[in-house]
Amino acid sequence: MSKPIKFSRFTDNSILIAFSDGIKAEINADTRNDIYRFNQAIKRFIPDKIIETVPCYTSLTVFHRHVIAQKQLIKELRQIYANLAEIMLPKSKTWHIPVCYHEKYAPDLAALAQSKGLSQQELIHLHSQSLYTIDFIGFLPGFPYLSGLDKRLHIPRLQKPRAKIAQGSVGIGGAQTGVYPQVSPAGWHIIGRTKFNFFDTQNNPPCPLRPLDKIQFVPISLVEFETSLSS
Repeated sequence: MSKPIKFSRFTDNSILIAFSDGIKAEINADTRNDIYRFNQAIKRFIPDKIIETVPCYTSLTVFHRHVIAQKQLIKELRQIYANLAEIMLPKSKTWHIPVCYHEKYAPDLAALAQSKGLSQQELIHLHSQSLYTIDFIGFLPGFPYLSGLDKRLHIPRLQKPRAKIAQGSVGIGGAQTGVYPQVSPAGWHIIGRTKFNFFDTQNNPPCPLRPLDKIQFVPISLVEFETSLSS
């Protein structure tokens, strides 16, 4: 049986479905899977009534057409959720993302390693040996929030965020790791860079990754990385 969840009005044409109270650093896999099964079911059974769905760590927001009465829609959503066990999870894919951890592209790597009592190579090994799950995509178009970071690498975000970091910067913040798909401000510790393009408006779809996909970071040398930049 699916776990109890809370339905509430979010705006005039949206409903917030909360699966637990607050945002948790470490996502319970069962909760995450329920969110995405529910997301799939809504799109399958009532596509004519919704505009968009937005899955997040512990919630799912459903934007519906203005002519739809929320009380009735919530009733339908409850019925769908009651039969959630019949819904299969979306198919996932594993992505192998090459990352250059050289200090030239990793301004926080040395300090982070020192603060954790690790060598730089030990830190790189811990970061690249994990198989991460994309919990959701947000903040920036194509930015993947990843769970699975080794607890030895958990660290608070920077006290003073940077105003600008390069596209492809790989960072750690709190219990999470991720990749900045565009030039942007950043509050996470930058430990490497990748050439992999997480968001490109010339492609269809613009973001090739999807929630529940897996990511494995693959360390590459400075020469390999800079050669790829010029190719």
